[in-house]
Amino acid sequence: MAKGDFNTRRLDEGQLDLMFSFLRAGMVKPNIPALKEYCDQLRQAMIQKTAGQRADDPEFYVEFGDIGTIINSIVIEAMALYLSGALDKIEQDGGDNNGYHTGT
Repeated sequence: MAKGDFNTRRLDEGQLDLMFSFLRAGMVKPNIPALKEYCDQLRQAMIQKTAGQRADDPEFYVEFGDIGTIINSIVIEAMALYLSGALDKIEQDGGDNNGYHTGT
């Protein structure tokens, strides 16, 4: 492969590996505000009418080339919640679970 011959998929895969390495090393802590922001960005990408690359697109539009990074970030933030035990605490503190399914 020639130098600089990368595609988005390859970059996204390498990015996920790197992010997961930091997670396994304990260097990533749960960040619920970041998870919410990434989910909002993905929601925006799913409902917008263009790929976010037109000159007349609103500033809040997401470029489709960024979707892999956004999804990787959501996965890592969700895993940080799970592995830290914070997700279990949220589930326990929910009382009536606020309408969320807990598997019981």
